[in-house]
Amino acid sequence: MLNSIESARGILSEQFPGEVNVLQLRELTAWRTGGPAVSITATSAGMLADLLGLTFSEGIPWFILGLGSNVLASDAGCREVIIRLSGGLARTAWHRSEDGWDLKIGGGVHLPSLSGAACSRGASGLAFAIGIPGTLGGAVFMNAGAYGNSIADSLKSVTVLDYRGSVNTVPTSECCFGYRSSRFQEERTIITGVEMSLETGDPALLRSEGKRILSLRRKKFPLQYPNAGSVFKKPGEDISPGRLIEDAGLKGRSVGGAEVSRRHANFIINTGKATSDDIAELINIVRESVFACSGVLLEEEIRYLGGGIE
Repeated sequence: MLNSIESARGILSEQFPGEVNVLQLRELTAWRTGGPAVSITATSAGMLADLLGLTFSEGIPWFILGLGSNVLASDAGCREVIIRLSGGLARTAWHRSEDGWDLKIGGGVHLPSLSGAACSRGASGLAFAIGIPGTLGGAVFMNAGAYGNSIADSLKSVTVLDYRGSVNTVPTSECCFGYRSSRFQEERTIITGVEMSLETGDPALLRSEGKRILSLRRKKFPLQYPNAGSVFKKPGEDISPGRLIEDAGLKGRSVGGAEVSRRHANFIINTGKATSDDIAELINIVRESVFACSGVLLEEEIRYLGGGIE
């Protein structure tokens, strides 16, 4: 693993103008797991296109990482070059329209900050996202949602770069959005930006709604411990994975430093020294136990990064 990491860093350092670093994934992921990886931050679409063209020509794999939620990173590290978006790829342009607001938003924009700014400006439609950790690009990739709303509801189009560095703008009608899914999960693309329309709302009411949602999340979720958010998808519209896990008697079940949260069973928390193997093993135990108890096979919402942990 270290040889492939050093090889990738050497190639990229010689041919790419941006800063190339080797970082520990535990510093970049919400579960606080993960070993070494090459990391590059792209600050413009042109810079990102050059990077993707280079990785394609050199046969170097990559992984786009936002705030590191919904990801279980291997403590052994990963061969993939970690790409993060900043600068011009993490900005929001606000424009008033007759009906409300038109936005152009970079894929690296932090979703909670965007939601808070929308509420303060009186732009309705994003209050539900105020406590969802992650970037807008990751939210679109997963079609993140809460409280009956999803990020796809307000989108007009999504702009992506493919693995060769070519640009494509996809209208929302062609994004194949579903529950925690989109076409981008089947493609080797990076979401660089979106266009979004929001209706006009009352800033005071929207801020109040945002505070209410944050309060609900603090009461419901184990936010005092490192976690990656919901581990499993809903197996059906009215079927709660947390309820299935609780009914299987798994609240508080632990492997090493990983534990099924006693507050919300669809969260696995790092109580302090959980390894990626601890978390992966506990995920497998939960999946198998729920299937044995209910006949329902849960599907992970998280993604795996690095080898040997699935």
